[in-house]
Amino acid sequence: MSNIKTNKKSQYLSEMRLGHEETLEQKVDLRVLSLGAGVQSSTVLFKVLHEEIAPVDIAIFADTGNEPQEVYEWVEYLKKEAEGKLDIITVVNDKNTGSIYDDILSETGWFAGIPVYTRSKVDNSNGMSRRQCTDRYKIQPILKEVRKILDVETLRGKCVEMVMGISSDEKQRLKRPPNKWQINCYPLAENEISRDECLHWMKHKDLPMPPRSACIICPYHNNKEWRRLKENYPEEFEKAIYFDEQLRSSKTSQFVQRMDSELFLHKSRTPLKDADLGAEEDFQYSLFDDECEGMCGV
Repeated sequence: MSNIKTNKKSQYLSEMRLGHEETLEQKVDLRVLSLGAGVQSSTVLFKVLHEEIAPVDIAIFADTGNEPQEVYEWVEYLKKEAEGKLDIITVVNDKNTGSIYDDILSETGWFAGIPVYTRSKVDNSNGMSRRQCTDRYKIQPILKEVRKILDVETLRGKCVEMVMGISSDEKQRLKRPPNKWQINCYPLAENEISRDECLHWMKHKDLPMPPRSACIICPYHNNKEWRRLKENYPEEFEKAIYFDEQLRSSKTSQFVQRMDSELFLHKSRTPLKDADLGAEEDFQYSLFDDECEGMCGV
């Protein structure tokens, strides 16, 4: 059974469409751009505005409450650029504080875990905690907004296209959605457009370069990203250091208290403030290696 269908609107870039076969034949109720506010999804947004990619009904940015300031500034810039052409909505997880940083350190209330590096207090074995953040702070708030827009309690029987900025060099992230109502659309990957080609296109159009979109406290930062944060955004780096220290010292964090291992943001399993950020890296666990829906970091 094929789960790929090509967009037949010849005036626009073709798209890879992944979904259940019967859903691919349905009339689309809503077409949404999942806007991570990074390089690729920003390129998709501008290609929509330049009428290279088929129009979307809405663009949704899911805010974890811990994005770098440059990302928030970039989202405001995108909203101004799209004004009068396309609405860009910011959504948050509203179950607790709306900030993944504060939720994890809070004593009570709802939270979702992040994939920190662990070292067992029993036998010193290394591991990594379960990742829940993408689903809880990105996917679920977006789907809640989709239900609100369609004025339904459930999306069963609906057909929603989710347009994602996944480039040709990230094809491992292309996924068929588990939901029968959803179709994942990938215009960049379908047209062999890489991240570098996105940057080249933005430059050719005299557009500013997008920032890298990832939480300040994301454990998947490699040394290059940690150095960039430390050198260019020292206040944000200090915030990450404080969070990292709390992972091992907090007596109140509900997340920390549930763990039976030492927790670290840096893959070396040393405190972030002491980590050797100049070390060469043969391998860095990727932000996308266990990405289930392709909605984080684009």
